Amino acid sequence: MTPHETPPIAHFTVDALQVLVYEDRRQAGKAAAQAVSRAIHDRQKAAGKANVVFAAAPSQNEFLAGLVASTEIDWTRVVGFHMDEYLGLPVDHPASFRRYLQEHLFRLVDLPPERLRLIPGERVERPLRTCVDYEDLLMAEPADVLCAGIGENGHLAFNDPPVADFLDPLLVKVVRLDQACRVQQVNDGCFDHIDEVPTHAFTLTVPALLSAATASVVVLGPRKANAVLATVRGPISEACPASALRRHPGARLYLDREAARLVL
Repeated sequence: MTPHETPPIAHFTVDALQVLVYEDRRQAGKAAAQAVSRAIHDRQKAAGKANVVFAAAPSQNEFLAGLVASTEIDWTRVVGFHMDEYLGLPVDHPASFRRYLQEHLFRLVDLPPERLRLIPGERVERPLRTCVDYEDLLMAEPADVLCAGIGENGHLAFNDPPVADFLDPLLVKVVRLDQACRVQQVNDGCFDHIDEVPTHAFTLTVPALLSAATASVVVLGPRKANAVLATVRGPISEACPASALRRHPGARLYLDREAARLVL
């Protein structure tokens, strides 16, 4: 920890997972951004570039703002992936994850378009081909750093409990979103009504996500408290997909006090 970093109010380890709790979402996001900036910088120094997978959700706002402010990252040497996208949503839709990442990160740091690896969610005619194509990209440039969140139902990306598979042979797949996941999208303000939320999405699988050597997971707010409890204190099981983080030696979970209230 550098002199400019705010210390967590709690720091403990569960299995292989480090858990860091901060007073508020601003401090949690900033701490995660500082750690991820160092991880990207170190990977660039060792390998010349860093392949980074990003989440897109309001819970990532403070974290992404911290990355934008970082002076450690050479964005011309970052390859940017993202972890999921709605099936059938065009890139300019207000709820598109590609649009979110462009507005909150990629355009702000001038990440060159040729270094972006984005899931074309509007390709509905042959979704399995889209999965294979994106899988090829991931295999050609394996993820070094994962920047993730956890859903209210404990999902990682769109690996909801009914479809999560810790031994999934695929890297990318199309999934049907469960009801709790779709309700969260309304709670987050991404859609006005649940009928507007797509029923299916592309997602990186749990093994694909956790293949990155560094996994930074930012979870904020009171609605995530039960998911954090299941992740940290429950069994390691697909019933709470995020519990797989406890098997990852490079994973850190960044929480604000509200998200951590049931585990402190």
